[in-house]
Amino acid sequence: MSGQLRFAIKKPLYFAAVFSASLAVTVLLFAGGIIHYWDTILYDQCINHRVLSGGSPRNPLVVTVDLNDESIEQLGETLDTRRAFADILEVFAESGAASVFDFLFQHEKQHDPSFVENVQWAGDVVIAALAVEKQMVNQPYRPLTETERSSLAAHVWNIKVLEKGKVPQAGSFLLSFPALAETAAQIGHINMEPDSDGIYRRTPLLYEWEGGYIPSLALAAAVVRLGIPASAIELKAGSYLALPLSPEDVIRIPIDEQGYMRIPYTAAWKNDTGRIPFHRVTAALDDDADFAEMVNYFRGRICLVAEISTSQKDFGPASFERLYPLSGIHVEVLSGILDGFAKKAFIGSSSLLFKILTLLLLACIACVGMSAKRDTLYHGAFLCAFAGYSCITLLRWQQSAIAPWCAFPVTFLFLLWLSEFLVRLFVRYHEQALFRSALSRYFPHALAERITREGKTELVPAYKELTILFSDISGFTKWSSDKSPEQVHGFLSDYLESMADILFAHGGTVDKFMGDGILSFFGDPFEMPNHCEQCVQAAIAMQEKARQLAEKWKPIAGIDLKVRIGINIGKVIVGNLGNKTRIEYTVIGAAVNLAQRMESSAPEGGILVTAAVRERVGDKFAFPERKDVAVKGYAQPVEAYLVH
Repeated sequence: MSGQLRFAIKKPLYFAAVFSASLAVTVLLFAGGIIHYWDTILYDQCINHRVLSGGSPRNPLVVTVDLNDESIEQLGETLDTRRAFADILEVFAESGAASVFDFLFQHEKQHDPSFVENVQWAGDVVIAALAVEKQMVNQPYRPLTETERSSLAAHVWNIKVLEKGKVPQAGSFLLSFPALAETAAQIGHINMEPDSDGIYRRTPLLYEWEGGYIPSLALAAAVVRLGIPASAIELKAGSYLALPLSPEDVIRIPIDEQGYMRIPYTAAWKNDTGRIPFHRVTAALDDDADFAEMVNYFRGRICLVAEISTSQKDFGPASFERLYPLSGIHVEVLSGILDGFAKKAFIGSSSLLFKILTLLLLACIACVGMSAKRDTLYHGAFLCAFAGYSCITLLRWQQSAIAPWCAFPVTFLFLLWLSEFLVRLFVRYHEQALFRSALSRYFPHALAERITREGKTELVPAYKELTILFSDISGFTKWSSDKSPEQVHGFLSDYLESMADILFAHGGTVDKFMGDGILSFFGDPFEMPNHCEQCVQAAIAMQEKARQLAEKWKPIAGIDLKVRIGINIGKVIVGNLGNKTRIEYTVIGAAVNLAQRMESSAPEGGILVTAAVRERVGDKFAFPERKDVAVKGYAQPVEAYLVH
């Protein structure tokens, strides 16, 4: 039964059912956000290690100029009049540096003419804009004037769209004053939103507006610096945004369907040494030596100017830092694009093909593991699959910055393992229940439990000395010939159960019931030094019980119950014997045949034992009469004794 059950559960239909159920549960966990949550935790740990270990340095061409509290205090009114912004652009222009301003200059100020003039002189200047998404246009934002629409239209990218995806659409923008917007080399949006847990992990690269696209501040700065025409840029939402430097050299930025890229963090704010205070740059205009040093420092670089004062709210949490300036996200994105050909410039995602192949491979490994009969091989297959995929995931992150896609396949693999594990437990419990049930027919309950507990279940055939007992009811065939099946069954069940209890009580093993006959032996499966003595005591107890049963059943069934018992001791083969289709735990050998001959030669209600039995038990029992028994195969009669 157990073999058939194990065969049945290994059929392809079983595996298909387990596969489908495990996949369905995994999909439900994914739909509930649990899978994404687990992957996010692992992703954050990878980012933290990347940042805190300093394994991915930022591109040295990118410099951050901070308008911090000290700069605001020292520059004072020159910030309000924008004289300070005009001054800083003078330094950038002299050094040939590109400049990116993370500011909205919405209202015109006193020194705006100088500011605009220096923007025109500097050339590669990118200024910020704030996109108002279409679903928010009914909020209190003023509509664009015709002048603003015209200046904004000059900065719209008409790119090649291979897959439009779900790139967010802008209904309006908050822009800087028109003269500045018209003079700037490019306008870039500064929109970014954290994930649902408040942590900044992604940032949008594009906003769609009136058939074209407005890039993010960092993307705009990179394209301006690299000199890439907007018409050559390709958008394939859900896959990449391609920036072709030449037909052969193309920077591909991994993006999702919304055009968001993962922020390629490289440094914590507190450890960022590439930041310069705003006032230190403008102060260089008053000293020729400092000016020359500053010009030399900024030469050929990209300078991102942003306010990080305590009065601003341009901070948000990253996985590695509670307060992180959002201007730092522009810096990280810009740095990643400039390092576009480096292996770990961007953080990619696993492709759909990779995910499908991974699930199929893990399913195949699981199938092999589930087919293994040995538990060590079964557990080993799943453990190797888990460890192997974990190593692949970490290697892909270390070598190519591929974000971990681990929770889904590992959960799926775990559910496959758990399903098979529970089935194996059930099968094992079922087999043990059947085995215990079978053992209880042959052994005392305590002995059966010991066999199961000690794992002595194979019962390999062995050649050893045992004491063999045969018993038979005298005249049973004649008595049962005219009795009803119910009457015969009732009596025989009572008799055999009573005899078996006595045999078990003395440590005997019931080999088989042969109608009214019983074959039992003592001394296996566990060693019993006094097995011969126990067997004789059991035979005496059986005769006493038979006399009690005779008084009970005589008036009920009219049977004159008398039992013959024969006992012999000798070397026999004992163990599981048979073939693939039928096997039983039994004894064979000449000593068994002689015990049966003793039973057939015993008087009604008597016990006949061989001389070997009498010699073994010594004077522990009374042997009042000797009887010589003719046995087939023996030249001389066999010496036997009745037991009193």
